[in-house]
Amino acid sequence: MFPGADTFGNREAMFYARDSKMVPISGPQLREIRKSGEHDPEMELAIFRSASWPYFGYPDGFRAATAGEYRVKFFARAVRQVRDFRLVPAPVSQALTFRARTPSGPDVSGDVRATGGVMDITPAGGIYETTVRLKPGETFEYSLLGLPVPLPITVDGGPLYYDFPPMPEGGHPGIAFRWIEIDGPLAPPAWPPAAHRVLFGDLPFRQAARGSLPVEVIAGEPEKDAVRLFREFAGKAARAPVPAEALDVYEQLILDKLQAGEPFAEAMFAGYKAFLCSGHFLYLREPEQAGEHFAIAARLAHFLSNSRPDAALEAQARNGQLRSPEARRTETDRLIAGLGFEHFVTNFTNHWLDLKELRRDIPDQRLYPEYRLDDYLISSLGEETRAFFTAMVRDNLPATALVASDFAFVNDRLARHYGLPAVEGSRVRKVPLPAGSPYGGLLTQGAIMRVTSNGTTTSPVIRGAWVMKHLLGDPPPPPPPSVPAVEPDIRGAKSIRDLLALHTKSESCGACHARFDPVGFALESFDIMGVWRDRYRGLEKGERVTGIDRAGHAFTYTVAEAVDSSGKLADGRAFRDITELRALLAANPRQLARNLLHQFTAYATGTPVRFSDRPDLERILDECQPTGYRVRDLLHGFIGSRIFLGEEGRHVATQ
Repeated sequence: MFPGADTFGNREAMFYARDSKMVPISGPQLREIRKSGEHDPEMELAIFRSASWPYFGYPDGFRAATAGEYRVKFFARAVRQVRDFRLVPAPVSQALTFRARTPSGPDVSGDVRATGGVMDITPAGGIYETTVRLKPGETFEYSLLGLPVPLPITVDGGPLYYDFPPMPEGGHPGIAFRWIEIDGPLAPPAWPPAAHRVLFGDLPFRQAARGSLPVEVIAGEPEKDAVRLFREFAGKAARAPVPAEALDVYEQLILDKLQAGEPFAEAMFAGYKAFLCSGHFLYLREPEQAGEHFAIAARLAHFLSNSRPDAALEAQARNGQLRSPEARRTETDRLIAGLGFEHFVTNFTNHWLDLKELRRDIPDQRLYPEYRLDDYLISSLGEETRAFFTAMVRDNLPATALVASDFAFVNDRLARHYGLPAVEGSRVRKVPLPAGSPYGGLLTQGAIMRVTSNGTTTSPVIRGAWVMKHLLGDPPPPPPPSVPAVEPDIRGAKSIRDLLALHTKSESCGACHARFDPVGFALESFDIMGVWRDRYRGLEKGERVTGIDRAGHAFTYTVAEAVDSSGKLADGRAFRDITELRALLAANPRQLARNLLHQFTAYATGTPVRFSDRPDLERILDECQPTGYRVRDLLHGFIGSRIFLGEEGRHVATQ
């Protein structure tokens, strides 16, 4: 189950055990055991570290023969390593995933990616099963989430070794594996696979005797079969029904290939590829005419599921039903409830909230040693925000949830991160927030704090401008090119408020900064990952803090100036902290709802809101005002608007 008898970090990081006690197997002994094939079924492999560089923790001797999916089945239990390399049952479950990679030794290079999903291994232990996707020659690593990574050390120019961090209270968390089975590549559930039937229907095939493909398709009447198959394919691939005469050029291409003696499958692929490069497939049309139900279906499907219309939506388009408000509402609700909606949430939040930037900067290990190589935290922050926005739509929450709520979405790692009551497992779930919590709403989530910092410092300018643009829909103008940026002083000598006071002495700078700096000051109560703080960290000035981080590194930083999160908005309203600011922002739900409609417009149509669109948006807001500007209601209003449906939608809506 492992390439060697130990790994980086030595025994503390990984060892073999029997009856919950470490068995001191050396490398030569392990090789002899494998050569003899006499394996002890009671032996366990215990791992206590994350799969970050350097690492090569994968099953010995296994490489994928071909690309495909492989079933991985194993017995494992969550454990704690206590003194003298003993194992005890863990008090809580431990999250595990696998990482696909080439077995290239400790130097991780090339494509290393998570696969198989996240599993919570329980202390009671049991049999687990997942499916990993591998490329030819790849294997997979055991990737225990949220655990430390050993510290590389060299003394006086001597050889490099990797020290493991000191044992925490309760012992090192880890997973003990008893056995593992790998089966694959897995055959498709049906044969021929669905892809073959889309391309070649029920035509049989055999191993190819010529051509560039491994198989050849046997057509009884090649020309008739070619025309029939191509028209079926075009009907599935096209965004709307295509006139027969428009298909002639592609059919002739296929027939010419056949007459030239090319194998049937290769001739068909030439026509298929040409059609997929045409505007019939590549382009989405504006639904500007009354009969363009297929254009509405395509826009609705790509908006809410990031994919082409499914069979049910295509049927509604074919029957001419999508100009009906009732049919649109039904289809919209069906797509929101469907599995494809998660693709919308992922892509929409990646662009609207910059979640695609979550891993942009590595946390500064001098100032924030607790975040060193904690990929589990980063991924959990993204899941929190996506789960929150999903609930805003599916549960039809008011737009004010963007800035204020009495609940959060957390897993075990996020509960510790935010100082909330403990929860078990990697699954993000909804929990109530305690009274007086500074958290609540999308505004204060760690993912937002992460994408608005640079990994070392926070800036009220950047955070305030980000909130104005992304949540309030009031983006500030770009700074003059001749004005330098204000960089926080990581020495701890000067506060960011003092530096900004100097920066905004000029009337031109001060007037602009007054619009967004106050919002940013309120968010200074959160560090680069969204943890509450009362004082800034520095490297020189202030009280020294020392310790050992989660990877075994000694650290020293200083606690410097106190955070002042008070401010006054441009309209004169003052606040003392983030709680009072959230109340002020929530007092204008129409502004929050209007910005959501702007974001929906840009994402669904590819075009920002135009001046002529504003009356339509205000009409939607008027309709949603009595119920508190609820997000699903806003979506329904937008999908029924002229902006989404095209010019003809205006006349239909007023009949």
